[in-house]
Amino acid sequence: MMIRRGVIGGLIALCLIVFTVYFRESGGGPLHGAQQMAGSAVMPLQSIAERASQPFRDGWSWVTGLVDARGQNEDLKAQNAALQARVLALSDQSAEIARLRTLLRIDGSVPSGYKSVVASVVGRSPTSWYARATLSAGTSDGIVVNSPVVSGAAPGAALVGLITQASAFTSVVTFITDPSIRVGATVDGSGGALGVLRPTVGGQLMMDGVPRDFQVKAGGIVRTAGFSADLRLPSVFPRGIAVGLVAGVGSRDVDTFQTIQVTPYVDVRTLADVAVLTPQSTAARRRAAG
Repeated sequence: MMIRRGVIGGLIALCLIVFTVYFRESGGGPLHGAQQMAGSAVMPLQSIAERASQPFRDGWSWVTGLVDARGQNEDLKAQNAALQARVLALSDQSAEIARLRTLLRIDGSVPSGYKSVVASVVGRSPTSWYARATLSAGTSDGIVVNSPVVSGAAPGAALVGLITQASAFTSVVTFITDPSIRVGATVDGSGGALGVLRPTVGGQLMMDGVPRDFQVKAGGIVRTAGFSADLRLPSVFPRGIAVGLVAGVGSRDVDTFQTIQVTPYVDVRTLADVAVLTPQSTAARRRAAG
């Protein structure tokens, strides 16, 4: 044991002497030279080892990079799915807000003696877009035949049609763009001009029977007149419901009446929700009864 301690002590002393001499001698001393020779001998081995291990290091970097890329790709997919879901949710909310605003415009302009019943379009023929549609409300909701049907538009409620069939839970609206419908109408600012609206082509209307001496101008608002097509009897449509705008006015010198083109406020092909004006007052019920 004493010998081992002596040997260890000698080695420690030798190391101290070598370090002391190394730090005190100049750069060209024997210990510095020995260090340089040892480094020169080991350098080729280090270079070979580095070259041999480089492919393994590159392969490891590629594998770890691929794993990271796959992880980032999954994260991006998850983020993209979440964003798409959010966009769809916002789109649905925007559509619902627009629908509610439309219904609010209707409620603010319901004629006296009527109550609005909201209904959705649940069926229509692809070959008769301008003719009729099936609604999700019926007699159990207070709807009767000859109830006017309106939708939201710029001035409030705009006329789109008339209930022509009604069962307990569904009803059929025939649009004002169907050839079977005639609407007695007047034009704001025309001095009380009365005429009859009839459908033409492409969802447009024509107002007939307005004498040339009435001042009808393009852009005028066309409303229901409260009279039937012969302009003598009460109409199933109450007075004052907006229908559309005057798109053009024309006549020839030999004509007695003007040719008045009318563009409806509502394109009935795009309808999703409407309000049916159900008669409540005695006068309104009398109108619906014809």
